[in-house]
Order: sequence, then structure tokens, then C-alpha cells
Amino acid sequence: MSEDVNRPHLSLVAGSETAKPATWTRSQVAERLGVSVSTVRRYEQSERLHPTVGEDGVRNFAPDEVKRLAKTLAAELEASPRALARAEANAAEMTKGELATAVFERFEQRQSLAEIVIGVRVPPDVVRGLYREWLLSLCEGELIQREPRLPPMRTEAGMVRRVKQEELEQLLAELPDGEPTRISIGLDCDEYSAGPDAATEYRFVIERGGFIVQGPIGIDEILRRHGKGKYRVSAYGFDPPGLRWEVFANIYPPLPPNAPPAR
Repeated sequence: MSEDVNRPHLSLVAGSETAKPATWTRSQVAERLGVSVSTVRRYEQSERLHPTVGEDGVRNFAPDEVKRLAKTLAAELEASPRALARAEANAAEMTKGELATAVFERFEQRQSLAEIVIGVRVPPDVVRGLYREWLLSLCEGELIQREPRLPPMRTEAGMVRRVKQEELEQLLAELPDGEPTRISIGLDCDEYSAGPDAATEYRFVIERGGFIVQGPIGIDEILRRHGKGKYRVSAYGFDPPGLRWEVFANIYPPLPPNAPPAR
């Protein structure tokens, strides 16, 4: 399976950085390391961190040095039975849902193993186990079962609805103005046949996440977020709650003027 297929993509995560700053403040360092600001001060006093001081007296930390310290702290955590025991006790106090939520959010922010272990205070092996689950899409998880429970491609209602890009553009342009609609995107991996006679075909879709709009949008919004490809696009309304429509379409950026037609 290709690397692109295995990589989940979701919408914006609270707290993620859209642009990496040249330096970090004390509070940003504390957040990245999962410690208090007073602990960051202790790291300065012990010369584990070497900030520069601006004219306003604000201390500025180099991100690379903070990341190196995070890795060092993680290594110390793995090497210390006492620290590991504390991490395991902390993980045991959290419900499975709370633990998965905290760790998955950091996966979405592309944090390192060290940052997650330190920030959430859980053992590395727990993080690795959750990482395997995070990489596995809903469809992939079912397809590896002996009897996958997936919606069939062909139902009594007929074939799954596939449309041309122009039809999808029209659907997006007709979204109700002023009413929130969630646009969900799934990577269409074609049909998958399973069973002894290979007669049953399933949808093989890897969810890429979604975003909420307040009215009509253009196809460029999907291209900007996910790039070109074969997708399942769903529109879900909240008032009343329910699926507005769901289609499969190939999405590509418009050809430049005077470009030769695609073969």
C-alpha cells in the first residue's frame, strides 16, 4: 500500500502551529515539553536550556534545542524505572478515550515520540500501540478481518453514485447559504473483493477528515486541502441533521489556458 494511502489527514487541530516561529517563549517551551513554566526555569538554571534575552527582557528559546532536550528527557524516562512507573500510573488513571484523545491530537500535530511521552506522561510502548491504530483507517481495519463488515459497492438501490468534476462543483455551489455543512473527504481506493468466491465488493475508502463551511464553496477548497485525486465527498447538514449528499469523483486542478487536452 502506498505511503500516501496510509497517511491520515484531518482538519485543523486546536493548538497546531500554522507557521513555525523562529524562537519560542517560555510558555511555548513548557507546552511542548509538557511541563510547568517553573520547570522550564529550572532547566535554564541547570543550563539544559540556553535562551537569549531580548531587549524587552523576554527569553527566547531555539526550537532545535528544545527538541533535543525533549529527546533527552524521553530517554531518561525510558531508562528510569521510577519515572516509567509514574508514567504507567498516569496512563492507568486516564480512561481509554481520554488517553487516545490526548495522544491522537499530538499525532495530528506531527509531534515526536519524545514530545508525546513527556507531554502526556505515558510510556513509549503505549504511544506506539496507539500510533498503529491511528495509521489504520476504518476500512483497512475491517479488511484485515476474516469477515469484513463494510457497505457493499452494489446495493438494492443500485451503484454508488459517481459524478464528473463539473457535477461535484455544481453540488458544492448549491450548498445552503448561512447553514453549516460538514464536507468530509475520503480517499477512494476503488473496489475490494473479498470472500471465497470474490463476489462481494466493498467500498475501500480511507478517511482524510473534513471541514465545516457556512455556504457554497468551490472545488478549489478541496484541492487546497487535499490536492488532486480520487475522492468520496460527503456533505452533512446539522439542521436538520443528516447527509445532504455523497458522491465519488475524480478531482483535478483546472488546466492552464492553451494547455493541450489530457490524453
